[in-house]
Amino acid sequence: MRNLKQIMLLVMVGSLLTFTSCSKDDDGDGDGGSNKGGSEFLTVKIDGSSFSASTDPASLISAVVDSGVLAVQGSTNDGKYLRFNILNYTGEGTYVTGDNISNSNLIQYGDISTPTVAWISSGIIALGNSAATGTITVTSDDGSTVEGTFTFTGYNADDMSTKSFTEGEFKASIE
Repeated sequence: MRNLKQIMLLVMVGSLLTFTSCSKDDDGDGDGGSNKGGSEFLTVKIDGSSFSASTDPASLISAVVDSGVLAVQGSTNDGKYLRFNILNYTGEGTYVTGDNISNSNLIQYGDISTPTVAWISSGIIALGNSAATGTITVTSDDGSTVEGTFTFTGYNADDMSTKSFTEGEFKASIE
C-alpha cells in the first residue's frame, strides 16, 4: 500500500511539473495573483487561510483540454500548488470528486518542498473515504478560457489528516 501511495504521488508530481509551464500570459497581472480582475486566477481558502496561484513574475496558472480531460493548475513561487483533473469533461456543468472509488476526477493541493505533502479529493486516492469529496463547477468554457468554482475536503493518506478548501475560484487560458 505504501508503494502505491508513493507511485501515485510521483505520477501526480510529474503531472504537476508538466502543467507548471508558463501560460500565454507571461507578463501576468503584476500583483502576485491577488487581483481576480486579471486575465487568470486560481484562489481558495484552506482551513480559512487564503491561497492564490502566482502571476508574478510569470503566470503559473494553466488549463489543458485533451481527449475529454480538463486539467487546471496553479502554483506559487514557493512550491505550493493546486490542481484538478476532470475526466469525461463535456463543458459547463458540475463535476464531483471523491464520491466513489471508480470516480477518477481529482482535486489536489500540495507543497513540493521537503517533505512533499498533498491533500487530495479522489475516490482512488482516499479509497472511498467519504470525507475526501469535492465539486468543481465550470461556469464558462468558450474554447479559449475556462472559468468556475470549486470546493473540497482534501485527505492526506500519510497522516490521515484532512483540510477544508472553500470559496475556490478559477479562470485560466486553455493552452
